[in-house]
Amino acid sequence: MTTSLEVQQLLDRATAILPLSDEDLIYKGIAAGVAERMMALRKAASYLQERYDSLEALEQMIQTEGVKPDDHTCYTDLLEWRAIKHEISQLQHIFETL
Repeated sequence: MTTSLEVQQLLDRATAILPLSDEDLIYKGIAAGVAERMMALRKAASYLQERYDSLEALEQMIQTEGVKPDDHTCYTDLLEWRAIKHEISQLQHIFETL
């Protein structure tokens, strides 16, 4: 596990070489992490969209047909898709504030 002292030393070494401030490096790291996570979430959402067309269509299917007692896949997918949308929204907000 990396300690905060080791992180600070690494940051100091990087800023000594790169034409960036500590803050610039931190913002770039956050931006890279947010972008990477958003790409993974969008890929997962794309899979669900291919499978069900839209979140609304999936919700309608569950409302109309219900959830089979022995197969909760569609309900699990619904929960996952809602969580994905929520997380993307939060990450987008972080990205906009950078």
